[in-house]
Amino acid sequence: MNRDFEIRQLLRAFRSGIMSEAAFEEELTRLEHEPGEGGQAPVSGFEACGRSYRSEREAVLVFIDELFATQSDSAIAFAKWAAVCRTNGLRTGLIIAAERAAYHARVIQRRTHELGAELHSTTTPNGARLIEVLANGAISDLDKLAAITSLIQDPQQAAAPLLAFAAALNRDVETKEALRLLAEDELSTGNWLFETFARLNGRSPADNPASGPPAQAAESTPPVGVQLPSI
Repeated sequence: MNRDFEIRQLLRAFRSGIMSEAAFEEELTRLEHEPGEGGQAPVSGFEACGRSYRSEREAVLVFIDELFATQSDSAIAFAKWAAVCRTNGLRTGLIIAAERAAYHARVIQRRTHELGAELHSTTTPNGARLIEVLANGAISDLDKLAAITSLIQDPQQAAAPLLAFAAALNRDVETKEALRLLAEDELSTGNWLFETFARLNGRSPADNPASGPPAQAAESTPPVGVQLPSI
């Protein structure tokens, strides 16, 4: 029987309530460990980004569940920052960043449902702290930019985990492409934050930590009292 057809049948049974979630997970794991079409060797576990999982599907669900929480937190944080922003030209960019993160969360939610699972992650302590700081109208926009660029340090490195996980996927091409596109958005938002901070701080974008040697990162140390969480 075609593997894709079997998976569709399992999804139909699960969504109609005929099959429990535990049974559904067990059957999907069995399918992933069975020889594929043409006698392909069965999959024996899955590794990505230094972590081991029983299957590729389990890895995807864990990864995107955690990603959903961070994207949801980012959407709220940027939106709240935009609401108290007092800097010309910054507010619109923050609104766009918030919308990007929000639609990332919606894409992740839809993909999770397509895989027959539910999201479990909620706001993280780091995310709650990020929201608290960026929503604080008593902290200047420049101080917030200094803090968040210090947290990110390098936009390319910030997007790297998404690309690394996507590259490790073999079967789930839908999630693979979604993560690649989300990484491009994350890189764009990160670069914009660094460029805006450099412009408002009276520096050339070429002086940004993202485009210079690691030693330059010290220039973006957040002011005392504006400490964002480590991620």
